[in-house]
Amino acid sequence: MHVPKTLYIIADGGRARYIERTAPGHFTTLQSFISAHIHDKSSALTRRKPARVHESATSARHTIAEKQDPRDKVESAFVQSIADDLHKKNALDRYDNLVIVAPARLQKVISTSLSPALAAKLIKSIDKDLTKVSDADLGRHLPELLVARSTN
Repeated sequence: MHVPKTLYIIADGGRARYIERTAPGHFTTLQSFISAHIHDKSSALTRRKPARVHESATSARHTIAEKQDPRDKVESAFVQSIADDLHKKNALDRYDNLVIVAPARLQKVISTSLSPALAAKLIKSIDKDLTKVSDADLGRHLPELLVARSTN
């Protein structure tokens, strides 16, 4: 009987890990990534000062807020690079299933970044940030998903 293999992608906005279940309750990190901009402040990620406008009634001036936080752009680019890496390396060829473990705000970004072939293997998304949890402790947080897929 074929036991399905599942790849867990644990990510946040600046870190990601590929995790494999090696035995019941035991997980191993296959590869990890850290964004080059993980510790940068939003102000360091912009090229210029925010625009300023004059108050109509007084001589006061105010800044105009950006429509999107620069950190969100950097996080989206990092998540896209993880999805590109999975696709480029055909990382899921030897896996039957894919599970994404990430905060809710990033799950949609990750799942929409996946190619159709990778998205077809996605069986579960878990709303947790486990990027700093050691491999030994992952057994307490991750379900052991044994999902058989039909090969029709």
